[in-house]
Amino acid sequence: MKYVFTGILATEMSNYLELLRAAGRYIDKIKSSLKSLDCYLKKHNCGDKVLTENILSSWMASKQVKIVTKAGMLSDVKGFARYLSSLGIEAGLPEFPIVNSDYVPYVFSREEFMKMASVADNFGFGTIRPIRAAKVFPVLLRILYGCGLRLGEGLSLRWEDIDIENGIIFIRKGKNMKQRLVPMSNSLTQLLVQYKEKVRYENICNDYLFESNYAYGKPLKNNSFYEWFIKVLKKSDIRYAKQTRTERGPCPHCLRHTFVLHSFLKSESEGRKFEDTSAFLSAYLGHDSTKDTDKYLRASHAVYTDSHRRVNDYIGSLIPDIYFDEDENE
Repeated sequence: MKYVFTGILATEMSNYLELLRAAGRYIDKIKSSLKSLDCYLKKHNCGDKVLTENILSSWMASKQVKIVTKAGMLSDVKGFARYLSSLGIEAGLPEFPIVNSDYVPYVFSREEFMKMASVADNFGFGTIRPIRAAKVFPVLLRILYGCGLRLGEGLSLRWEDIDIENGIIFIRKGKNMKQRLVPMSNSLTQLLVQYKEKVRYENICNDYLFESNYAYGKPLKNNSFYEWFIKVLKKSDIRYAKQTRTERGPCPHCLRHTFVLHSFLKSESEGRKFEDTSAFLSAYLGHDSTKDTDKYLRASHAVYTDSHRRVNDYIGSLIPDIYFDEDENE
């Protein structure tokens, strides 16, 4: 059901979103933040058409979310505050919270991924359409690792997005609705050629590369992939205990982090410097800047101890360490 703004700033919120939409902006995330603010204004009976720093600070204090999420929501509302000011409505912003940047992802070793791929190739995924699962999951797993795609990008791929002749994937709706071209390796391209022949022979996955087990012509769902991913991890004997609470255990998005680190290590082995690779890899991943890509190098795995030292030498001056009291991270 479509959300309808009904708070004191409802008209301004709706008009602001229409302006962004007309300008071709991606508004879903901004709309979500404005919905939260609208609900807060109604709940607290805010009757004056203003958006002061105190109101926004109280709104932020009411949100039981991570600091990084609060910073993102305030960033979404920043443009709206400027829009209100242009209309002559009082608007201000509180100080943005400093974001804790000590998140550390899990990075798979090459041996771990090879074992996962082998298990996926030979694993029975249950009694419901096991043939489709056996064909779909191993290929999607390899694309996520081999191209560094986000899970949502991989799940939404259609055959019309694949230029098999030239080995290129066209990402039509990446994060923030960005588009990009993603070249594939020769081996991955050949895998897709074989995969296409198999699924066409079985008369499945005719539109989407990775079709749902339960709905013909619909893409595979996130939770289905997660279910298979966890089974493969367990059968591959990949178990992981967090050393700190900022670490992330093995998950599909960690394949993207693994792709980044392995790409930098390959570049290094071929004699290229990190700074020479960063810009190209940033465009390949669909990042807004090389700073976003550099953050992906914050990985933790014993196999890469020497490489981490060299990576940290490179990014040490780009991403300063920020420390917080324990209560600020709760």
